[in-house]
Amino acid sequence: MEFRYQAIDPTGNNVSGSVHAPGEREAARELAAQGLTVFALRAQAEKRPLSHRRRRASSRELQLVLQEFATLLEAGVSLVVALASLAKSSHHPQLTRAFADMERAVRRGESFSNALRGAALPVPEYVHQLVQAGEATGRLADSLRAGVEQFEYDQRVSQEMRSALVYPSVLVMSGIAAVGIIFVWVVPRFGGLLTQHGDRMPPLSRLTISTGVWLSEHLWLVALVVLGALAGARALWSRETLRNRLAELAARMPVLGDWLIEAEVGRWSSTLSALLAGRVELIRALGLAAGSVRLAFLRNRLAQVAKAVKAGSTLSAALREHRALNPTGYDLVAVGEASGELPKLLAALARLYETTGRDRMKRVLQLIEPLAIIIIGAVVGTIVTAIILAITSVNDVPL
Repeated sequence: MEFRYQAIDPTGNNVSGSVHAPGEREAARELAAQGLTVFALRAQAEKRPLSHRRRRASSRELQLVLQEFATLLEAGVSLVVALASLAKSSHHPQLTRAFADMERAVRRGESFSNALRGAALPVPEYVHQLVQAGEATGRLADSLRAGVEQFEYDQRVSQEMRSALVYPSVLVMSGIAAVGIIFVWVVPRFGGLLTQHGDRMPPLSRLTISTGVWLSEHLWLVALVVLGALAGARALWSRETLRNRLAELAARMPVLGDWLIEAEVGRWSSTLSALLAGRVELIRALGLAAGSVRLAFLRNRLAQVAKAVKAGSTLSAALREHRALNPTGYDLVAVGEASGELPKLLAALARLYETTGRDRMKRVLQLIEPLAIIIIGAVVGTIVTAIILAITSVNDVPL
């Protein structure tokens, strides 16, 4: 809850403001801990803007508040002040409540890493590891910045993949809709030919016209089946295991598979670079980076790489042994190990995979668009051919 207060500060001046707390007593204790003598305290109903009516904050909103938090720490603002500032900000209520909880936890003497984990913000595990490492090394702002940048990288890659599939999806759905309209409204107009001259029509014409007539007569049933199928597909798509299996199948395709694999390897390289730059130990960083990969077979290879490194192998040799990267990747990792600049070289490798991934994405789109057009054209052409054959078969005059 938010409470408005009026109080006297240690210098004797009247001050007023607002504070977030579970109840009035907690608010009074928190203000007293700040050295304020409260003489007026009342609860205030929170006025949420329309954009905050959603229960959960979006990933973009979470990125923005974390970015603002890292900027405050880099500017030299103390941890408690930065947390208090964001707790009173205009961000999504879920985020402001989380920062208020973290502020209270830090004031009680807890570490920020424990407070962040207790706030249950939907951040990846590597962010928690980077914060913990940053506290241990005294570089919390740098570690948090690395985590935010990696989080943004992950979201950017996912957004690019979703955006790339928008146009092909619209094209395919438009084609399906066009075929459905032809079957429901155009083909049934030739139903009279089927009843009068069905024995003289070719099988293709009889099948096409009878299908169109049936769909037109059972339109509501078809609509219910389609809606049920869409609802079922949405429910199945919400299951992460199913999405991962579909990604595994897509990874075996010639062009699309290369694109998905390079995107996942780029995410792994970027995550490992951020963890190593944040002073996370190599074995732990390899495990966390492998866990960020969605493709099971690639995740298993990278897990084997972590075991090989733990057994005494170099990272480049382990990657080459388990065929986890391409030759350019092996060379960059080897140079990074030899020069002591492994995080920078891994970041460069991530950018390389991101660039090649975009090129492969364009190739995939160049294949999907004409393929969809060919399939839709073939279906429409088959329907038109069936109708023309029906008309000509009826009008045939025996000699």
